[in-house]
Amino acid sequence: MILSITKHPVAFVKSFILLSMMFLFITSCKKQDDATKPLKTKMVGKWAVTKVETTVSGSPTTTVNGGSNDYVDFKSGDDDIVEINVSSSLQSGTYSVAVGDIFFITIGGKLYNCSPTLINDNKFEFTAAEDKSTPSLVRKYFLTR
Repeated sequence: MILSITKHPVAFVKSFILLSMMFLFITSCKKQDDATKPLKTKMVGKWAVTKVETTVSGSPTTTVNGGSNDYVDFKSGDDDIVEINVSSSLQSGTYSVAVGDIFFITIGGKLYNCSPTLINDNKFEFTAAEDKSTPSLVRKYFLTR
């Protein structure tokens, strides 16, 4: 059935609108993949700690292996709370995600500049460099779910 614009203008407009809406619905219902999900969406939740490597400039790296009760929990909400429990030491603070792939953790009065090196549904690895620390202190977290 071919619609003539001059003979049936209302029917043509209705058909055009219906086709446009169907096209928009089909193209906008794509599931986000890991590459297009925002960093905050990927990191929110409770992660088990596999290990934490701490490097203080001028000293060898020390490694703490995660135990069954060790975790990092990024909570989503107005406050964006983060809980870090490693070796029976629970610390609570806040986190904020910047544009791009960096985020910040404020815990114990210290600011950490963080950068993910790997993040997917099952693994999350990131470095956390303490801001303005002398000597420099960098922790690398290895997390799983």
